[in-house]
This record gives sequence, structure tokens and C-alpha cells, in this order.
Amino acid sequence: MGLRLSRVIGHRGVAATAPENTLTGFRLAAEAGFSWVEFDVMLSADEVPMLHHDEKLGRTNDGRGRFCAQDAEALGRLDAGAWFAPDFAGERIPSFADAIACCRALGLAMNVEIKPAKGHAIRTAEVVSETLNALCPDLTDRIVVSSFERECLEVAKEKAPDFHRGYLCERLADGWRQAAEDLGCVSVHPNHRPLTEAAVAAIRDAGFRTLTYTVNDPLRAATLIAWGVDAVITDEPSLVAALA
Repeated sequence: MGLRLSRVIGHRGVAATAPENTLTGFRLAAEAGFSWVEFDVMLSADEVPMLHHDEKLGRTNDGRGRFCAQDAEALGRLDAGAWFAPDFAGERIPSFADAIACCRALGLAMNVEIKPAKGHAIRTAEVVSETLNALCPDLTDRIVVSSFERECLEVAKEKAPDFHRGYLCERLADGWRQAAEDLGCVSVHPNHRPLTEAAVAAIRDAGFRTLTYTVNDPLRAATLIAWGVDAVITDEPSLVAALA
């Protein structure tokens, strides 16, 4: 079944108004009118897939050291909300399974970015694929798996072939079309800053959908949509109404 997209996708939940990659962020995204959210999945030391963007702890929580060097129990005790605002103190780093359950309950579709720590690309993609197969067999039209790491998408293609894949990139470098085709991707996800109308047309003409990140200005978002971009990934809940 084809990918059922909306024009706006909440970045790491709704990062302008809630701590990123948290269940509260997903709840606030749903309240703001998002029907899709994007988030990052990384493995703990004991290979539990959890939501986190940075290889190092500390920016979005009160931890220290490398994320992948600590087990899920220790990571789950960290405060992942106080850094954003006092009202979010006590927010936790969720597991991928908890994120899926939360999004399912809220009716949110998911852009799952495989975000491996260095040296863990293949195993992270394997665990993400196993989790999707086990927990989401009925959601294949509402999930797209993306990654900057080609190895991750190769594993996802082999291990979770029923789920859509997105080719995530900073810009359209030479060979992007062949790479996206080889990986069986349905969409291309470039950074919006270097994106041009001609590049959007090239993506469309190659048969891919275009999702672009991270667009927080409503005028830029409207321009991108006018060019033919299918969805903008944004921190800003105001874009839901602006692009309705």
C-alpha cells in the first residue's frame, strides 16, 4: 500500500514546544494537529532501541558519556525534560516500543530515523527492523524508515521489506537517484536549505516523494509545497494551520 503522507511532520515530536524525542512531545504534537511525527532511534549498551538523537548524553538530558555505553535501565532513569523547561522535569527517554505504543494510541504515523552510534549501524538497523516487524505489521502504510547511513537502509530493505524507506541526505549529491533506487526507497529526504525547485522536480521525475527538513518558517514552507514537496518536517506547530 502507498505511503499516506500529510503536509507537515512533527520533528522529534514537536521540538519547539516540548523536549525532543519524548512521549509528551508526541502527545503535544497530536494536540497541535500533527498526524505524523519524526523521531530518532539508537541502541543502548544492552541493545534496547530507544529514542535519542546525539551519540553523547547531556544536551537533552542530565546524563554524561556515550549513549551506547549505558544500558536501558540507566538511560531510562535520566531526566529528559528539565533541560527544556521546568514543567517537563521528570520526562524520560522512551524505548522504541513505548514510542510505537504512544503513537499508535494517538493515531500518529511515524518517520522512524535509524540513528546509529558510530560502529553500530548494522545492528541498530537489525533491531529496529525486528521491532517494526513484531509490533507494526498493520502500520506499513503509516511508517517510513529513514537514515543517513546506507548500511541501515540496506538492512531495513532485507529485514523489514514491507516498510517504506526514505533516503535521508544533506543535499542531492552525485548518485543520489541510483542509491535511492537500489535501496528501494519511496521518498527522498533532503535538507531544505540547499533545496531548489529544480531539485524537487528531479526527485518527482525520478518517481520519489519529497520530505524535507527542518522547515520552521511558514513562507519557506509554503514555497516548498508550491514547488511540489510532499511534506515538510518542522519543529513549529503553527505550520499545521499555515499549510492546511
